[in-house]
Formats: sequence, C-alpha cells, structure tokens
Amino acid sequence: MAHPRLATGRPWLVRLLCRLLAIGCLAAVPLAHADSVAEYRLKAAYLFNFATFTEWPDAIGNTLAVCIYGDDPFGADLDALGRQSVGNRRIAVRRAVSADNLAGCHLVFVTRPMVGNLSRVFDRLGTAPTLVVADSPGALQQGAMLNMDTADGKVSFSANLAAARRQNLNLSAKLLRLATEVIQ
Repeated sequence: MAHPRLATGRPWLVRLLCRLLAIGCLAAVPLAHADSVAEYRLKAAYLFNFATFTEWPDAIGNTLAVCIYGDDPFGADLDALGRQSVGNRRIAVRRAVSADNLAGCHLVFVTRPMVGNLSRVFDRLGTAPTLVVADSPGALQQGAMLNMDTADGKVSFSANLAAARRQNLNLSAKLLRLATEVIQ
C-alpha cells in the first residue's frame, strides 16, 4: 500500500525519486535487511534532498559546502554528492573532525559520536545560513534542524523549523510535509 503522503498528484516527488535512482543514492534492498553501508547510502540521498528543498540565500554563492562533522559514515556515497548540484550551485563535500573547521559549511551532518558537541557547533557557526542535520536521539531538542531516524526498516526524519529560521533558512513545505514531526 502506498504511503498517503506519496500518493499520485505529486510529480515533483516522482522526478525526485527518479533523480535519486539515477545517481545511485537509493538502496536496492530493504533497510531492515541492509547493513550500515546501505543505511548511510540512503541517508546520503536524504542529505541531497534536504539541500534541494532548503531555500539558500543568494549570498552563499555558487557552491554549497556539505560537511561531515566527525568520522564519516557515508564514504563514497557522500562523494557521489560532489558530482551533483542543487539548483545552480555545485556541491562540495568536506569532512571536519573539529567544530573549528566548520566555517563556510552550508549543510553540516553531525555524526552520532559528535552530537554531544552541538552547542559548540552552533557557537562556531553563529547565525551563518547553515543547515545542521543529525541522526541521533534528542538532536532536534539540541538545535539540529533535521534529524533522521531509522525504525522498522525505514528512514524518516523530523524537523525543527524554529531552529532553521534562527539560521536564516527556509525549509520547503514539500519537505516539511514528509517529516514525521515538525517543531514550530
């Protein structure tokens, strides 16, 4: 049975899924039977979607820096994003082991071991238009804008709209409709 939010009449969703299949970001096996590599392949696709459905200010220029804070769980799947673009911006992938190296990042994925450092991340980012994403329990309450969760073999996400606005970012209504929870 189709998910009610994925019903027909959403051509943008069909185009998006086709694009993700074309770039090889969607896992071919159900996540419930996949290892963490397949999980993070799917989560890399989510990162791309998050970047696509975020309104970025013109001031960030023509490159969108996607940064991983902590040990990289994505590997080559994240590097594949570096061959993509979001609108007229090319994606540049960076890895940072210190919050001090996050300056200039537009999307920061905070790895599970580093989620305890979210306050330091925000201290370093200030009010720069940076989308902070995690996949750790409690990350939204600590200020992350988007948090991915894996349950019942599926990846879902929640959104903290107030946190995104504090960073001068707008999340698309199309993205927010797919969230399991939206904190206003």
